[in-house]
Amino acid sequence: MGSAIIGRVESWFAEMKRRRVFRALIGYGIVSFAVLQIIEPVMHGLQLPDWVLSATVVALGIGFAFALVLAWALDVKGGRIERTGPAPSGRLLVILVVVGLALGAPGVGWYFWRSHRAAPARAEGASIAVLPFKDLSPAKDQDWMCDGIAEEIIDALCTVTGLRVAARSSSFQFKDKQADAPVMARALGVSTLLEGSVRKLGDRLRVSARLVSSDGYELWSDKFDRGVQDAFAIQEEIARAVVAALRLRVSSDEKSRLRRSGTTNPEAYEMYLRGRQYLNGAGPENYEHARQMFKRAIALDAAFAQPQAGLADADFFILQWLLAAKEAQPALRAEALAASEKALQLDPDLAEAHVARANVLTVLGRKEEADQGFRRAIALGPGLRDAWYYHGRFLFSVQRYTEAARAYEQAARIDPDDYDSLTLVAMPYTKIGETTKAREANRRALEAADRVLLRSPDDVRALYMSGSSLIFRGERQQGIDRLEQAIALRPYDFAVLYNAACGFTAAGKPERALELLDRAVGTGKGFRAWIENDPDLDPLRGLPRFQQILARLPP
Repeated sequence: MGSAIIGRVESWFAEMKRRRVFRALIGYGIVSFAVLQIIEPVMHGLQLPDWVLSATVVALGIGFAFALVLAWALDVKGGRIERTGPAPSGRLLVILVVVGLALGAPGVGWYFWRSHRAAPARAEGASIAVLPFKDLSPAKDQDWMCDGIAEEIIDALCTVTGLRVAARSSSFQFKDKQADAPVMARALGVSTLLEGSVRKLGDRLRVSARLVSSDGYELWSDKFDRGVQDAFAIQEEIARAVVAALRLRVSSDEKSRLRRSGTTNPEAYEMYLRGRQYLNGAGPENYEHARQMFKRAIALDAAFAQPQAGLADADFFILQWLLAAKEAQPALRAEALAASEKALQLDPDLAEAHVARANVLTVLGRKEEADQGFRRAIALGPGLRDAWYYHGRFLFSVQRYTEAARAYEQAARIDPDDYDSLTLVAMPYTKIGETTKAREANRRALEAADRVLLRSPDDVRALYMSGSSLIFRGERQQGIDRLEQAIALRPYDFAVLYNAACGFTAAGKPERALELLDRAVGTGKGFRAWIENDPDLDPLRGLPRFQQILARLPP
């Protein structure tokens, strides 16, 4: 009995070999693999619905049965299709179909298993952190480009409603550090990570990108080998692929906003990215360096919107904190307004350009227009942390405290380590009498600052912001110690001196607070509208020396 079965199987396999069925199935498998490699990029490019890929996989799986039947019944000889006798009986035909379906089932099953594995991340709410790309260039001199590409992808993804994107300050903490995907995802509070690398050889750019789930499972990956002039096209393709891989529903407007305006001039692109790098560094010298880089980018490509917005940002920071001589400020105000308006003329849907213009309008006292600008920026980029943060600062300066608190809270939701927003949100809560919420905000701010200081012990802003939070919580001496540490690190920095003055006011040391405030204003910097409304300084307002210090600032 057993030998008879074995004989039949051997006879059947011999017949399949004679009819060249195995060769046909191998060929069909290769073609199916090629189709799957092509269909996903096509779907990403055309924004086709997810069911197209599922239907293609199922059709290819069922196609194994048809391929097996056709391979059994037909053959190609001399370039002509001929029937191979004898024709299969009804019973044999059923067996061939069943075997064909069995051959296709593993591939179809694997596809749906993979989809099921990816589903938990989406069910929890789509969230992503774009990690800094690695520099694989031979000279290791493309750090600015690696950071810039990652930042541009972050900005593009921030325009997608329903996708929470970790802020740059959070995701970039893992720069040049080795960590597993689960560790990074847990630290950043996201369900997916986008990582990649950049290799620049002459005018050629090789970019690799990979989207992984929080458990390290790969959801998508691709490689791009293009000219440097195609950098913005690469960034757009990556952003679209991420949206498709996460199966997010996007409106036609959001689809168009993923297509970031850019430049095909490699030198202009380099100057722009270098400018952004300086801008992120903050401080008077970095702001001036950023201005010069943005200006060079504009000179190389006058139709490039992003450096126009960047120039307006750099001018705004210089103007807000009076980092330029009084006689230079009118020209800076005019330059900032012109640059922000030019950016919007070139790209009306560029969210960061709306933030830049709204900030400039705030400095110019055009409050209603500034408010409209911030709201438009938030509508275009709901995941853009800076839009919410600077709107919060604006709302606080015009005494709309409830709205300011809401904006700060949203900024902190986007970036859980944003101790800045969490510290500042306590101020509007205090103004509207929500003392419990103010105390809770300070607790969260302190936890966020401690996380930042754990990886960057010399982060001066984290030191003085957390110092004030500690004092507010009643841990007076520990808070004072942090304030003094920040002052020792930056004894002539306006922001350090001013915020330390706020902290010492809360600590019940008015003389030390007034001394530091005097030194801060003595640097020639300060934003009067902010100081006039800062509740941290309320205990000092009745003192003659405070009024004298305030009078030295322009209205």
